[in-house]
Amino acid sequence: MDQRVAVVLLNLGGPDSLDAVRPFLYNLFSDPDIFKLPLARLTQRPFATLISRRRAHEATKGYAAIGGGSPLLQNTRAQAQALQAALAVAIDAPDASEGNDLRKTTADVYVCMRYWHPMAPEVVAALKERAYGQVILLPLYPQYSLTTTGSSFNAFNRECLRQNYRPQIKLIRAWYDEPAYQEAIVETIRRELAGFPQPNPDRVELLLSAHGLPRKVVDAGDPYEMQIVATAAAIRLRLGWPHVTLCYQSRVGPLEWLRPYVDDVIREKAHAGAKQMLVYPIAFVSDHVETLYELGMTYAELARSCGIERYRVAPALNAHPLLIETLRGLVMRALQ
Repeated sequence: MDQRVAVVLLNLGGPDSLDAVRPFLYNLFSDPDIFKLPLARLTQRPFATLISRRRAHEATKGYAAIGGGSPLLQNTRAQAQALQAALAVAIDAPDASEGNDLRKTTADVYVCMRYWHPMAPEVVAALKERAYGQVILLPLYPQYSLTTTGSSFNAFNRECLRQNYRPQIKLIRAWYDEPAYQEAIVETIRRELAGFPQPNPDRVELLLSAHGLPRKVVDAGDPYEMQIVATAAAIRLRLGWPHVTLCYQSRVGPLEWLRPYVDDVIREKAHAGAKQMLVYPIAFVSDHVETLYELGMTYAELARSCGIERYRVAPALNAHPLLIETLRGLVMRALQ
């Protein structure tokens, strides 16, 4: 019997216009998996309204600087299309090492964003209408956190319950240790090294920049930091470079976040005499405002002001063939 499977790529989402920035922020600050407020039913919406209004102006500057909106949906759709093509080939001619003959299975790839369209209500409605009996949720977050993969999974499940849609759901929780994924990062870093005036690893400071997380979230048991550290250690080992530093970006508010912070590391390396710096966004697989604006513009300005003569940000993997191969392998194993 034919089996129709939906593969859903989970991602953060981003505003597609400057007018969408504030409602995007409202959706973000309304997330109960990130902002756990007392009497949430009464306080969550007023809190989200207040904070999104306060942060909209500064956030809009970032999106304006990168073209007036986030490229995240475009990049994620390109990944979905590449994965769709790779799955079609793999299912039509399965590798014996991957187990069962799946030639009667069809896998269709969808994109579901957490805070901007297409979000869970519209994606679940489409899946229900097309009567998929099995759904594989594949987060585009290699490392698991309740604030990313966990939040997206919970939102998807809530929407399935609300729409009375009951497929078999498989969640791929984390995949930071996949060899092809790590090799894609190493390939990208080595390629970017060639763009320096002195393309010698001994003469370049490599920063592996991960999205930050409040320390209290990690202390409560979130595995994100542990998995980020493991990812960075694997990349450091594969590269064999002498100057590799893991650091964290995107902190907001007064809480203590994971350290060291990117801006502190830039200042420290510059003070120690570094002149060339390469930054790789180790927690992101798609370019968006945090890679293009925060790392690519804000921290570039800081680096120049500190005396770094050549500062370069490597692109995220986007549709890198080895990333698509990684995603294909994850789906094929989930289908067994």
